[in-house]
Amino acid sequence: MLEKVNGIVKVNQNSRYVVFLFDTYEMSRKMLQDRFVKGESTWYTDEKGTGDDGKVFYRIAQDGEWIEAEYVDFIETTE
Repeated sequence: MLEKVNGIVKVNQNSRYVVFLFDTYEMSRKMLQDRFVKGESTWYTDEKGTGDDGKVFYRIAQDGEWIEAEYVDFIETTE
C-alpha cells in the first residue's frame, strides 16, 4: 500500500552508523549495497509504503530509494 505524506524522516541511529536503503517497499525489495545514509541525518519524504509483509518504508529519493521505518522518526511538515 502506498500513501502520500509530507514531512521529514530523521535517522534514529547513532551518527557512527549507517542505514542501508532499498529499491522498493514491496516484498520483492532488494537492499542497495552501495546506497546508505548516516545515522542522525534528516531527509525529505513524500511517500510511505507498506509491503504485503507489513514492513513500512519511506521514500527519501526521487529515483526510488526507500528507508525502513524502524530506523527513522517521521515528522510531518506543512508547506
